[in-house]
Order: sequence, then structure tokens, then C-alpha cells
Amino acid sequence: MALTLSGMIFLAFTACNSGGQKTNADSAMSEIAGEMAGIKTMMIEYKTTVKAEGMKSTSVMTQWIDNTNERHAVYTEGQTEVMGMKTDEKSVIISKDGWSYMINMIDQTGFKSKDNESDEDPTDKILPEDNVTFRQMIEKEGGKILGNESFLGKDCIVVEITENSDGQPMQTKMWYYKGIPLKMANSFYTMEATKFEENVSIPDSRFEIPAGIKISEMPDMPDMQ
Repeated sequence: MALTLSGMIFLAFTACNSGGQKTNADSAMSEIAGEMAGIKTMMIEYKTTVKAEGMKSTSVMTQWIDNTNERHAVYTEGQTEVMGMKTDEKSVIISKDGWSYMINMIDQTGFKSKDNESDEDPTDKILPEDNVTFRQMIEKEGGKILGNESFLGKDCIVVEITENSDGQPMQTKMWYYKGIPLKMANSFYTMEATKFEENVSIPDSRFEIPAGIKISEMPDMPDMQ
């Protein structure tokens, strides 16, 4: 698939309008860019189901995002079954104050790493020309606009992208609201939001390291030349 998922997320946050006006996929990117800036905080809960031969997985992931204070937290619980063997997952990822913490709640351990402030913004590489419409960008990458649908009470634009899976075409549909994927579905997996709240009050406790966790600093990785 030529258009990456991260690219789709970025493109879509310019594709859904706020307020009562219906999303217009034929608007110029210069007119609809920056819609996500109005969301200062949000909470979103996803349920994901993955099914393949000999394997199935279900998980619930809750994200707390505070753009004003540049911090976020992701709580995930799930179970994967492969050939009858079940594995449980319970993890927390917290990013704040220039550090990222990856915590395994089952064994009560975690790592922290310093965020790299020099990293380039990946959206710089996919920033569109001002006069290009959202529809034109999607169609250029082999996708198509299916129209508008309501999901969780939000007016979303629906996109379909065709990928190759083991030599066979597979269609993935995506429902986006202000750049946030509220639902993604194909024959292999479904990820859909079950709760979504924007501009909500988030308690500081959501971004605190859980008690009793042993945190180690992640060793520096050697530069790959």
C-alpha cells in the first residue's frame, strides 16, 4: 500500500470538519487543514479484534491525550490465542516531560527513554500542496472516497484503500473524524472506537507511573551508519 497508515491519519485530520457542516472531501487542503488543533484533550477507547488461521486476538486500548501539556497515556488489556495457547497482555505507555515509559503491568517492570527532540516531523514528508483536494490525494494513492457516515454520533468521511495480502487484494475501510480513526475494518481485523470524548478534563493521575513498578532506563542504541 503506497499510502502508509500514519499518512492516512494525517491526511484524514484535514478531511473532517467540526460543527454541523458536513465533511466535504472536495475542499482544498488549504481550507480544511488544522482541524485537529481545536481538540486540546481527548479520551478514546478502542476494541480491536484480529482473526487469522490458528490465531485470534482481542484487546481494549484506552488513550488519554493532553495536547496542551504535551502528554499522553495508553492503557491496553488483551488476550491472544495461537494454536490453543493463550497469552495475556496488560500494558501502559506514558509520555510526558520529555520521557516515554513502556510498562508491562503483568510482570510489574518497565523502561523509560528520553524523547528525541531532533526527530523530524513525519508529516513534513506528506504535507500536500494547498490547492490539492482531499479526494485527489486519496485517488492518487489508489484509494477512493465512499462518502459520509455517522459513527459514534460523529459525521465522518469514509475511505477505502486496497492492499495486497499474500498476493490477494484486500479492502480496508476507514472512518475518520478530525483525523482520528474511529473505525478501521477489513477481513483480517476490526478496530473501532467504543467511547470518544473531546476537550475533556483529564486527571493528572492518568499520567502517573503506577505504584510498585520497577523502571529501568533503556540503553542507548548504537547509531546505524
